[in-house]
Amino acid sequence: MTVVFKLGGSLLTLPGLAEKLRVVLDQYSDKHRLIVTGGGASADVVREWSRIHQLDDESAHWLAIASLDLNRQLLETLLSLRSVSDHAEATRLWAIESSPLLLDSHRFTRHEEANSLEPLPHDWNVTSDSIAAWTALRWPADELVLFKSVPMPVNLSAQAASDQELVDNYFPHIAKDLRKISWCNLRAAQIAIEPWLSNDS
Repeated sequence: MTVVFKLGGSLLTLPGLAEKLRVVLDQYSDKHRLIVTGGGASADVVREWSRIHQLDDESAHWLAIASLDLNRQLLETLLSLRSVSDHAEATRLWAIESSPLLLDSHRFTRHEEANSLEPLPHDWNVTSDSIAAWTALRWPADELVLFKSVPMPVNLSAQAASDQELVDNYFPHIAKDLRKISWCNLRAAQIAIEPWLSNDS
């Protein structure tokens, strides 16, 4: 069983982030764990570049995904984890040890989109929320866990959560095809993973 974790970019400034992540990730120690890092301030720089230089959507899209790499490298440093760019590489490493792995989203997305009948839209409707969900769908993963800075949107659909800007605009389109989506507010006093959406029949 594989679980994809998406770490919101806003959490990169959270004191004690590494320790909090380890505690939560350890709850899934019997599963394959893959972490997708969010954009946060790095992606905001690309947004500002796009505004100032009037970048086309295609260029801004790939620059934004490339910006995730800096954040991934921070997690490499904080957690002493290895990064992978495809399923085969992850499978090989998990066969050696069961440690969580970080995903090189730029390389993974480039490769997977070349072989996908439904690539991601290349515009600002897609952020790391949708990238993580799309990764979970393509991997495929049994569960997507969203690490966020806000409480779970209780009794809200994916579309309603998107309307409130808790997830990005494209996320509801992918969410309907995922088996299970959970939520974890890492800034909460009591950190817990809560089930949010399920499409199990």
